[in-house]
Amino acid sequence: MTQSQQLHKLAARSATAFLLAALCVFPLYIDKFSNLGVVKFTGICTLSWAFALWLGALACVGARPEPGRLPWKTDPALWALGAVTASGVVSTVFSLSPGASFWGLGGYYGGCMMVLFTAAGYLAVRAFAPQKILNGLTFCVGVTTALVTVLYVLNIFNIDLIGTYADTAVVERAQFFSTLGQKNFCSGFMAFALPLVFYAFLVARGPRHTVFYGIPAFFGGLALAVVDAEGLMLGVGVAALVLICQKNFTTRTLRRLAVIGAFFFFHAGWMQYMRTHVYTQGGKPMLAALGHVAQRGFVVCLVVWAALYFGLRGRELPLYRPGRVLAGGIVAGAAVLTLLANCVPGFPSLGRLDDVLIFNDNWGTYRGTAWRITVESWLAQPVWRKLLGVGPGMMHTAVADWAGAGITDRMKTFYAAHNEYLELLLTTGVAGLAAWLWFVIAHLRRAAQSWLRPGVAPVTLALVSYLAHAVISIRVSMIFPEIMLLFALLQVFCLPEQGDTAAEKTPAKYGKKAKPDGPADHHGLARQWLPPILAAVVMMAVCGAASRVIFGFLY
Repeated sequence: MTQSQQLHKLAARSATAFLLAALCVFPLYIDKFSNLGVVKFTGICTLSWAFALWLGALACVGARPEPGRLPWKTDPALWALGAVTASGVVSTVFSLSPGASFWGLGGYYGGCMMVLFTAAGYLAVRAFAPQKILNGLTFCVGVTTALVTVLYVLNIFNIDLIGTYADTAVVERAQFFSTLGQKNFCSGFMAFALPLVFYAFLVARGPRHTVFYGIPAFFGGLALAVVDAEGLMLGVGVAALVLICQKNFTTRTLRRLAVIGAFFFFHAGWMQYMRTHVYTQGGKPMLAALGHVAQRGFVVCLVVWAALYFGLRGRELPLYRPGRVLAGGIVAGAAVLTLLANCVPGFPSLGRLDDVLIFNDNWGTYRGTAWRITVESWLAQPVWRKLLGVGPGMMHTAVADWAGAGITDRMKTFYAAHNEYLELLLTTGVAGLAAWLWFVIAHLRRAAQSWLRPGVAPVTLALVSYLAHAVISIRVSMIFPEIMLLFALLQVFCLPEQGDTAAEKTPAKYGKKAKPDGPADHHGLARQWLPPILAAVVMMAVCGAASRVIFGFLY
């Protein structure tokens, strides 16, 4: 093995450790410090720069990315990344407060620095992450998902393993804080983690792999039943609609979805009992209402599973055509009901669905107010600020300037638009929003062309879930760095595997033979994964401690 090959192998292992640290260890990184935003931001910022600089140093001394990893001249995704970075820098330079925008001090630490270190992390992963890491990485994400879920449930029962947070912003709404931070974190994390966990279970082959990936899926069902965030329901729901439209959606997939449904109804019924007979705190997510029919839902899921398992006797039939009809009907029905509920006077009430369908200032715990004042603040800006924005994290300042003496107590509570796209429009302008949409479309288009390649489908579903979740959520440093790494990993999975000359000429398309997108049985998994897992844990601990010194001025 030549020196260049050894360096490349070291770089690949380092990129694997980086992904494990960011996706699996960082979500568990927390302490008793009350300002959770700065703890998370400085921790992931230090971790990202450490790995990016290390991988950059390896590249300088001879570790070269494989051909096709960073094709600057032909890859629109790289050009879009440059546009996103440039728009973030430009909007910061012309910000209402450039210093605050650089660090994101006016919002949730989502400023120019986060744009820079997530771009560096994206390039590092695209350059060196190995392609054959899906199975181990997904299982590690599943373990983290189970831990986050259990800690969240303990918080619901007022059991905090690391002590009560001091000086929380809104003490009387302590249910918004789990033992791992804000509800926004738990919702955002589950939005991308659950599609990865569930998809691994959907495609698992054989009893051993089914149990191996079924345990995290079981806890994923618990997460759906307890995490109090409608954005999570929206994200996972949209991902499910995308899944049933694909040509690899079959009766076997539906059978596994029935098992996941049984997991959910089991947990929803249990939580309904606990809410009725035992003290719990926190809000009640919309999906939790299904706890009232949990027994019937559980039985229906078991009947569907049994009918498909015993009725087809191992046969696997395609279901993508009825899946597309169902998805189209759901989307069209939702659109029609929304129009009728908002535009037709006297339209009959649909119960709790009115809270979702009827848009006003009170919609989504006053998200309607946040959206309205964000749009009106943007419309009040001069033309050049409409194009370049008021600066990252400057939403609250811009709203205060626009409202003046007419600002209400409710308006004063919003430091983010609770919609990433509207927030980008105001803070980075039309240029920044267009750059981000270009970046997203470039990646999803490549994913659609390579859906059958191993790893593409689960990562795409995770990203689709997050992008839908972002419609009613906040871009925070707790979640967004992981999303950028998933975008990079998606590009890695879309590449032909080494030696796959036929695939290099013709991308995998629906209906053509492709390698099954399921867990492979590799020997020596513990020996393969233990070193990068230990490295990820050590690096997160070291970077977390170092961040207090490097970014002490932010605390």
